[in-house]
Amino acid sequence: MGRQQDLLDGCEDAGIAWATVAPPRTAPLHWRGMRDRGIPVGLGTDGIRDLWSPYGDGDMLRIALGFARPHGLRTDEELAYAVESSSTRAAGFVHRRVHDIVAGARADIVLMDAENAQDALVRSPRRRIVVGGGRVVVRDGELQV
Repeated sequence: MGRQQDLLDGCEDAGIAWATVAPPRTAPLHWRGMRDRGIPVGLGTDGIRDLWSPYGDGDMLRIALGFARPHGLRTDEELAYAVESSSTRAAGFVHRRVHDIVAGARADIVLMDAENAQDALVRSPRRRIVVGGGRVVVRDGELQV
């Protein structure tokens, strides 16, 4: 445990951030220690049914759930952390700024019937509308062309 703490302290001192696709069958990430030290953690995906895995679909909520389950996230705070790590916290990893909902903002949003982000994560309701760059790209599960 001491070596792990030293590595986390070194990451913090060096200003290192951590991005992961939360692959299955890997050792859990010491995310609590990273969070407590302010080490940025971002979840992402580059696998859309590629050569390595047939399971990728670009759904960041699914990536967040794939992180939450093996890491034992259970509380509302922890589940919110998983969602944020795949959305607002991850934005900086791809050089995107998170904007408030205001005129002129990029307008990327997913609308679904959920009580809050944690409910959306654990229940994974159907995405009613997905807007990308201000354009509706999915409506009621159907791709809009």
